[in-house]
Amino acid sequence: MAQAQLKPIYVLCGSDTFRLDEERRQIVSDHIGKSDPQTCVADFDGAEVLEPAAVIDELRTVPFLSPGRVVIIRNADAFVTKYRKSLEKYLENPCRTSALLLMVTTFRSNTLLSKTARRIGEVIDCNVQETKDLEGRLTKAAGRRGKKIAPPARQLLSRWVGKDLGALDREIEKLCLYVGQRNTITTEDIAAVGSDTAGPVDYALTNALSAGGAPQALRELNRLLRRRGDEFRALGSIAWHLRRALEAQQTIAAGNRLPPLRMPFPAREAFVGMLKRRGAKTLQRDMRRLLAADLGMKSGADPKATLQELVMALCS
Repeated sequence: MAQAQLKPIYVLCGSDTFRLDEERRQIVSDHIGKSDPQTCVADFDGAEVLEPAAVIDELRTVPFLSPGRVVIIRNADAFVTKYRKSLEKYLENPCRTSALLLMVTTFRSNTLLSKTARRIGEVIDCNVQETKDLEGRLTKAAGRRGKKIAPPARQLLSRWVGKDLGALDREIEKLCLYVGQRNTITTEDIAAVGSDTAGPVDYALTNALSAGGAPQALRELNRLLRRRGDEFRALGSIAWHLRRALEAQQTIAAGNRLPPLRMPFPAREAFVGMLKRRGAKTLQRDMRRLLAADLGMKSGADPKATLQELVMALCS
């Protein structure tokens, strides 16, 4: 960042710890470039005993081997309330080579400090964002890693993971590693890595899903749901079944023959028959149903009823 673009104050306001940390790292990077943070970043905790003179001394210090300095005050709510007048006086003539970074939970908009910060600096909202904003963050997170994420995949991942920005970033990292040299993350990639099998696969259930008989599949599901926690094994078995089916469809779509299927003959015949009945688009829709069921169960929906509806949909 060029010297003329440096701002003397930034206020990160909110409760989303992931976004607070993300914005903090970006501001520090913009101001010091590749310089050693130990020589040009001062980091204070406002919850501890801290005098404004110590902060202002750091701000007035000439940067060493760096284009600028950053002085951070974390948990700064009490410090701002107690020393607002001192901060306002400093900002009347701030140091041009240093940035003050305040990290607060709330920031009153009717104070002189707030008005000055918005005029000569930047106040950044770091509260949990609405779902409509998450897709843009997914695009940026993938872009930072040199990847694109297809709109359907972006929508699916934002609905599945929700507003947890840390979890979303971890999922993007995992997906970027999974796609390897490919440039774009798709719904198939999310299907492949997004749901892990909890416990051993229940083949009676997956074989019934392959056969497409809803009564038998529901009987196998009800047999499996005996104790609390069994719903996760059932969901994991269904996820494993759908991932295997999607991989097989991708092999067929690429013009390749299916590798030998290691399963008894009746189960193999039922699986191949299911691939003929349910094309790639249908299986992708099935995976979206699975992810929706997973999200519903995590949000308090009745596990048994949710899984029964999912099984019925997969056999329709």
